[in-house]
Amino acid sequence: MTAVGVAVILGLVIAAMVNMKVARVTVVVVCVLFGLVLGTTPIGDGLNAGLTLLGGALADRVSDL
Repeated sequence: MTAVGVAVILGLVIAAMVNMKVARVTVVVVCVLFGLVLGTTPIGDGLNAGLTLLGGALADRVSDL
C-alpha cells in the first residue's frame, strides 16, 4: 500500500473517531500518525514549506510584542 493510500485511510479513521467522540489520547496518536504519513506523500514538501512560512510569520509577530 502506498503512503497516499495510508494517509487516506488514516484520514477516514480520524473523521470516524471524531464523529464517535472517542478518547482524546487515541485521536492524538492517530493524528500524529496521519501527519507523519502525510509528510511522506508528494504533498509533504508543499505542506512543510507552508508550515515553515506560517511559523516564521507567527514568530515575527510574537517577537514584535
